[in-house]
Amino acid sequence: MDNIRWKVTDPLGNEIFLIKKVYNDHICGDHADNDSEVRKSLEEHVKYSIEHPRFIVKAPDFEGRRVYLDLADIAREDRIHVRPLFIVTEADGKIVTWFAKRSMNIKVPQDGGIIYDERTHRL
Repeated sequence: MDNIRWKVTDPLGNEIFLIKKVYNDHICGDHADNDSEVRKSLEEHVKYSIEHPRFIVKAPDFEGRRVYLDLADIAREDRIHVRPLFIVTEADGKIVTWFAKRSMNIKVPQDGGIIYDERTHRL
């Protein structure tokens, strides 16, 4: 298990894990320096967001993948940007990527597209 950077458990009991190579080569390595630094700064928030997501949905374009959705605060210059945080995993729990976007626009099927909604689990 030397190739695993860390593991956490989501609210549905699924073990979600990050492979070191995916972190180094794709999540941080495939991006410009400023984007890579933002992704690195989000790592602890990503762990928390998997354990306490706002939503878990089926990935619209990839069968078997899930997307964990939350909000993240990103410090840039003299401002804090609050952005949607997307964490994409394979069905087996392996993290594929994470990123913060300027807007949240994700379309999932009405029937079964939302796997987990934090609001309904608190009721």
